[in-house]
Amino acid sequence: MKKILLIIPFILLFSCQPKNIENLNISGDLYAKNLVEIIGDFPPNIDEVTYNWFVSNSLDGEWEWLQGITTPRIILLTDYVGKYLQCEVKCTSNTGETFTKKIISSSTVEYKGNPNSDWLRDAKWGIMVHYLKSIMATEGSSKEWNAAVNSFNVEKFAEQVNNSGAGFVMFTLGQNSGYYCSPNSVYSSAVGVEPGVLCSTRDLPMDLIQALDTYEIPLILYLPSNPPHSNELVVEKLQYTFKKDSATNQFNQAILENMIEEWSLRYKNGVKGWWFDGLYDWNNIRSTRMDMSLKHNISTHSLAAKAGNKNSIISYNSGFGKIKANTPYCDYSSGEKMTIDEFPESRWVENGVQWFLFTYLGEKWGGKGQQFETESLVDMAKNIIKNQGVLCLEVVTNAQGEILSHHLSQISAIGKIGNN
Repeated sequence: MKKILLIIPFILLFSCQPKNIENLNISGDLYAKNLVEIIGDFPPNIDEVTYNWFVSNSLDGEWEWLQGITTPRIILLTDYVGKYLQCEVKCTSNTGETFTKKIISSSTVEYKGNPNSDWLRDAKWGIMVHYLKSIMATEGSSKEWNAAVNSFNVEKFAEQVNNSGAGFVMFTLGQNSGYYCSPNSVYSSAVGVEPGVLCSTRDLPMDLIQALDTYEIPLILYLPSNPPHSNELVVEKLQYTFKKDSATNQFNQAILENMIEEWSLRYKNGVKGWWFDGLYDWNNIRSTRMDMSLKHNISTHSLAAKAGNKNSIISYNSGFGKIKANTPYCDYSSGEKMTIDEFPESRWVENGVQWFLFTYLGEKWGGKGQQFETESLVDMAKNIIKNQGVLCLEVVTNAQGEILSHHLSQISAIGKIGNN
């Protein structure tokens, strides 16, 4: 009798398990620049699930396969506007049995501008800080870097930003030295170092999120699109090129995406955007990332950034030049400039891509001087804002996060007009 009592619950439980994929659905609103995902009830003991996405101009027309998008999540590009969306889901069990099901959207993808970037348009202008070991802790290694990061006064910095009137902050996680101002287990493990050696023990971005949230100031995180190239150990372990911007390979691209995903899942909605540097046309850097025949590509990179906040916005930097969208996955232009020499005619660089210009207040990147006369700077900011463009200005701080007084004075002058 006891054996029957033990067996019956198991039989009831097993009988409730789906024998095929059930309740398959596309979750999310069908408009360009939005992220949607597949949800459903899957059979038990599944070893592998594969996803193939297609678009078509009509329900009974030909379906175009979207190569390189093999994930349950998909970012809807403006190219999909006016088209139906289909996902073919295939499950393989641990016994080799397969289950396949298709789901087709009930309507076509719409164009609504880009609601995810509305907050950036409304912010109008903001500041950027290059908080890097090469600047804040030029001597020494881990000890000195951790000391610098630990000294950053996020409350004082947030107060200065708020008083200036800046609408957002862009802040570096790290750059080419291989040192980051936040822990990352994927990175430390891949390089083979203990926590605190290359990644700071303090999670500075998390502290910044909390301090800036007091004033409802959004945070954008800065990262290169590629692994650090100036650290010999990192280059060796990540199979990259020493002191040279070059294309990623599938080995280090996977690591980079896992690093980004770890940060994104940790910060969630606290990070409103990402600015990825160095997706240049030379040395096959951009073309490799745009190669959709590769498993790791521009889509998987973008999805990693949106893992914790699907509404976060992304830009990929193409380098100096005319303001443009560098990839179909850009929500705003990278806008890197050596000065302010371009002004928007409207909000959009192209459909769904917010106009954004990014330059420095000093005489160069990281410069402690002053390239603009304040009155001229204010006038240029007005011209950008009046046509719904966005201006981002690099300011210089010390290791403690105190903005240089003359930089603070200039952004405060913009603040008197920028939010009116």
